[in-house]
Formats: sequence, C-alpha cells, structure tokens
Amino acid sequence: MLRQFFATAAVAATLLGSLAVLPASAQTSDYPSKTIRLISPFSAGGTNDFLSRAIARKLETALGKPVIVENRTGANGMIGADFVAKNPGDAHLLFMGNGATHGSNSTLYPKITYDAVKDFTPVGMLAFVPLVLIVNTALPIKSIPELLAYSKAHPGSMSFGSSGLGSTAHFTGEKFKQLTGIDLVHIPYKGDAPAVTDVLGGQLPLAFISITSVISHLNSGRMRILAVANARRSPSIPDVPTFAEAGIKDMEFATWYAVMAPAGIPKDVVNKLNQEINTALDSQDMKQSFATQGAEPTKFKPEELGAFVIAQIARYARMIKELSIRAE
Repeated sequence: MLRQFFATAAVAATLLGSLAVLPASAQTSDYPSKTIRLISPFSAGGTNDFLSRAIARKLETALGKPVIVENRTGANGMIGADFVAKNPGDAHLLFMGNGATHGSNSTLYPKITYDAVKDFTPVGMLAFVPLVLIVNTALPIKSIPELLAYSKAHPGSMSFGSSGLGSTAHFTGEKFKQLTGIDLVHIPYKGDAPAVTDVLGGQLPLAFISITSVISHLNSGRMRILAVANARRSPSIPDVPTFAEAGIKDMEFATWYAVMAPAGIPKDVVNKLNQEINTALDSQDMKQSFATQGAEPTKFKPEELGAFVIAQIARYARMIKELSIRAE
C-alpha cells in the first residue's frame, strides 16, 4: 500500500506550483516565540488524537515552547480544518490532517469552506495506520465467512460504524459491501473512539476502525478483530488475517496523518518543523510507541507531502464516483 501511495504522489509532483510557501521573513532561531497550538479535528481517544499528542510532546521538547493539542471536532474534520485555514500566516497554529480533511472532503462536500491545497502549508507526514474490521463478541461471528453467512441469514439487520462520513473507514466499509454484496448500513461517528465504544457496548455490531484505536481493547473480551485491510499482517496483531487471506481481495486501506500549517508560513519555519518531526519519528521511543499502536511512521519532505495531498484528493474523487458515496 505504501508503494502505491508513493507512486501516486510522484505523479502529482508536477502540480506543486500552487503549494509553494512564502519566502522566509524571520530567522528560524526566532521560532517559536510563543505557545504552539496543534488542532486535532477528531475526538479525544482516537488515532488522530493519539498521534497529535505523541508528536506534540516531541515538538515541545525540541522547540522549547509549549505545544498544546486542541480537539475541534465535527463535520468529518472540517470544523477544525476551517479554523486553521482562516488563520493564514500563523506559524504557531498547526493541524493534524488526514485522508478526510485533505482527501475525500474536497469532493464529497460541494460547499466545503476551505481549500485543502491553497489554504494549507504541508509540513510533514507522520504515519500510516491500516484499518481493521471489528465485531462485538456477543455476535456469533469469528471470521469474515461467518460474517457473510450471518448477514445473509439476517438481511437488513446489520450496520457498520466509521469515524465519519467520507472517512477512510467509511470508504473501506463501502468497498467491502461492493466486493461481497453484504447488506450493511453505514453509521458515521465523530471519530474512532465513540464508534469503538458502541461496538464494545453492543449498540453497534461492526466498525471499520484504525488499528491504533482498538489496540487497548484487545483483551476486553467485548470485541473481536476479523481482518486487517493491509497487504500483510500487522506486527501488532499477528494472529489477525488480512482481508486477502480471508478471501476478499482489493481490500487494502490505510488512513494517514500529517502535520499541516496555515497558508503563508515562512519556508525556514516549515523546514525546521519538518526536520524536528522527522527526527522525532527516528527516535526509539516514538518507534516503540507507534509499533504498539499499529502505526507505521513515515517521513515526507514538505513538497512530497504537498504532492501526496493532491494525489489523495484525486484518488478519493475516483472512489466517491465508483462507490456512489454522497454527503447526506
């Protein structure tokens, strides 16, 4: 999957002219001069929140100023993204973007209030996190074949949750429906955490969720992971088969997380932040922390991230058309 992402990003590199940051207007040594706010557009307890807080701790130590995470949730990440987009030139305001805020939203919502390309400065990639399918253990379902059989025997009774309309998890679920013919109703949530909570509580039978958001619940006895949407098994859950191993091909989906800033940030500040993010990803404690959560640390240069975002917007536009997904 990562090879696919890198290849697609390379194709978009020629479109980067609109992503150039402004010339440096201040010495890098002067930055930061005050507290940095990192906006996480999804609920506390989910993957976006976990990764935001992990990198915030590292940046705070490296930069010598407080880095505070703020959760501004709602509208599939658009509330937080819109807030950051309306503060051009503020290098002390960062944003944890993902495949929704800087991918599917651009096509899914015709009245979107921000431009994922023009209103943001790409800073640095953080991680890719494969999606998994989880089920409440009260259901007699221990495998993908058993899920398909149960759904056939109980038509119209099954639903699946995701972190939001237009999220990578939503697309994963819709692709699963297309490939299997299974009858599932989509239930969007405001992030991973509330969807996982409802699966654990039995209010929701299934959910497509990032690995990071379910690792801590593996021993709860209330949730079972049926498959991982990756080309290979995850080292964090080695006993869980891939969808391909379970008999469903073309089910490789990972959500991604990247640090963005508002448009108009000085180039030297962007480079400094990118360097500190990549240094953090190389640290042993960060690698261990990510590994325990199923996250795959990934380093991009700012221009590579910019090309990647353009490619992701195009990729999701194709999937929205293919899967007939609408914002309702």
